[in-house]
Amino acid sequence: MIAEKKYSLLVNLLLQVMFVGILLGLFRTAIPALSESIFNVPKESFIFLSTFIIAFGVIKGISNYYAGILADKYNRKNILLLGWLVALPVPFIIYFSTNWYYIILATFIIGINQGLTWSVTQIASVDITRKESRGFVVGLNEFSGYFGVAVGGILVSYMTYLFSIKIALFIFSITFILIALLYCIFLIEDTKKYANILSNENPKNIFFYVSWKNKKLFAYSQIGHIEKFLDTFIWIFFPVYLINNGLSLIQISYIVGIYAFTWGILQIFSGLYSDYVGRNLLIIIGMLICSITLPLCLLSLEISWWMMCSFFLGVGMALLYPSISSAVNDNCDDSWRASGIGIYRFWRDTGYATGALLLGIITSLINVESGFIFVSFSMILSTLILILTLKKYGQ
Repeated sequence: MIAEKKYSLLVNLLLQVMFVGILLGLFRTAIPALSESIFNVPKESFIFLSTFIIAFGVIKGISNYYAGILADKYNRKNILLLGWLVALPVPFIIYFSTNWYYIILATFIIGINQGLTWSVTQIASVDITRKESRGFVVGLNEFSGYFGVAVGGILVSYMTYLFSIKIALFIFSITFILIALLYCIFLIEDTKKYANILSNENPKNIFFYVSWKNKKLFAYSQIGHIEKFLDTFIWIFFPVYLINNGLSLIQISYIVGIYAFTWGILQIFSGLYSDYVGRNLLIIIGMLICSITLPLCLLSLEISWWMMCSFFLGVGMALLYPSISSAVNDNCDDSWRASGIGIYRFWRDTGYATGALLLGIITSLINVESGFIFVSFSMILSTLILILTLKKYGQ
């Protein structure tokens, strides 16, 4: 499965992406839930609240793109190292923050960190993997990252009970950034030399080719973009909706954590399964599970109900998420695969920005509940686009 038996290198890359996820867990659980009480966001100012996700989505998408381009041009390790160096100011910005604009700045920087580090760990993992096993390795990569998100969200929530909130956020973020940075310096090996670089002529405009000219890559890019609407909604509105309905930060961390744990763990199996049954069926089933489950959350405020819904949302994401990335890998030549993945991840993660902007507008004009319906409808429409594209241009 792993080229030249580089198992230890794969494990090191998986630990790196777990650190990426742990740091992201801070921004997915504690920051939104504390937005009103600590960072002075006016109550129900959903467009203002969404600005930090918009900043994250735009900059992470751009960073994904350049991570792929630079990884093809130079090497993987240097880009990974740069991603961790960029993150160093974040703990200090959070600690000294006096309003939400500091959080927007910190999230902007984290977007660069996430785009460079997560993209490169996935590119590097595929470098050392035989083509027939790439779905499994992409699943492992996503599992490790989202396992880290869940662990990070729960851990930082507990730390806010042990320390004052800003000190807890500072200690948490600086500790994991430094661990990841030192781990990268001393234990990560560059993998570009293991990639199976082919002699195929590269498309003249790879960005246009991936984004539109190759219709299958276009279909995967658009569905990747839209599925981020769900993740954006869970990121922003789950914590705010639940804390305003009387749940505690620990309870919210469990609900969001179940979603991330389920998504993360099951990707190991869904990624492997997609190597045998193909990617498209799992993408379609996953999108439908999510689009059906999300509106059902509104039927009750019982924590057990929300935990169950979060579990099924995690199942849906576990089916679709690694399958889309693997499908993009399948349709890119190795000579420009890193660039192709970077472009796909650009479109996928700018879905955070699009989703946050649209959800901010819709929930401000109507109510939070309308956001559940909007995301569900968007996912159904995107799935239809994928089905029609595959029907016309082949599986």
